[in-house]
Amino acid sequence: MSILSRAFSSSANLGSGFDILSVAHNAFFDEVIAETSEKKGVTIESNSGVPLSVEENSAGYAVKTLLEELELKEGIKLKIRKGIPYSLGLGSSGASAAAAVASVNELLELGLSKENLVKYAMAGEIASSGSPHPDNVAASIFGGVVAVTSTNPISVIEVPANIHVKFLLVIPSVKVEEKTKKAREMLPREIPLKSYVSNSRYLSSLLLGFFKGDRNLIRQGLNDDIVEKSREPLFPHYRKIKDIALKLDAVGSCVSGAGPSILVAYDEKTRIDEIEKKSIDICKEFNLQCTLKRAEIAGGVNVERRN
Repeated sequence: MSILSRAFSSSANLGSGFDILSVAHNAFFDEVIAETSEKKGVTIESNSGVPLSVEENSAGYAVKTLLEELELKEGIKLKIRKGIPYSLGLGSSGASAAAAVASVNELLELGLSKENLVKYAMAGEIASSGSPHPDNVAASIFGGVVAVTSTNPISVIEVPANIHVKFLLVIPSVKVEEKTKKAREMLPREIPLKSYVSNSRYLSSLLLGFFKGDRNLIRQGLNDDIVEKSREPLFPHYRKIKDIALKLDAVGSCVSGAGPSILVAYDEKTRIDEIEKKSIDICKEFNLQCTLKRAEIAGGVNVERRN
């Protein structure tokens, strides 16, 4: 028997919700098939160009951590089918890890809670970025908009999204080696009190906007005076795309994860076709070839038993 799990792409660091808020969307998905193996430990198969070393693969490292912590001796083979472009701020490594731990949980009948799935999946992020951040994996496992309210112990709250927003992803075809690690190194070690207060207001506005279904609050909340500002050299196209999107009545815009992809939230009032055209033009100004992808909020990881 084998277990196939599908986990969707995600955009983390929504507004000022760095390492806290993220949303799953159906732009892309990864699939991981888990089977028991006579060979001890974790082995990886993939035709997607991902690292086959467990220590360098987010799915493999997540499952290795799960097996070791629970003192399980089973051998596990993972077959990884990548659908999410990697290193573009779309939660690619997190989705693989989420799908892997979900498959192993079902395969070995462990009965782990969603929070525990997040705990082991986030360990897989160490393999890709050097740190176990939970926001992308939480979105891929739970689905929808989520807030990580604690990491020890893991606590994830599903944020009610009482508004029908869709997303446009502006995805540059540029890869930066160890991008997430470099993006984290650019973060300021100290911040002014004024910036802290501004970001707290943005975060409150975004949460209240989703809860109340208020597009104006969401627009206000999709801003960040600290993290995005420190990382703007990584995505110089962002500010112009955001300004154009807001002028054309987008609900809001922010960097997707650690970039360089840009997330534009829109609804029926938004002139989305014009935003798409102008976004391509802006990308060309910066010598970037960009792909556009429309998406909606996605559900959580889907698990399927196969004979």
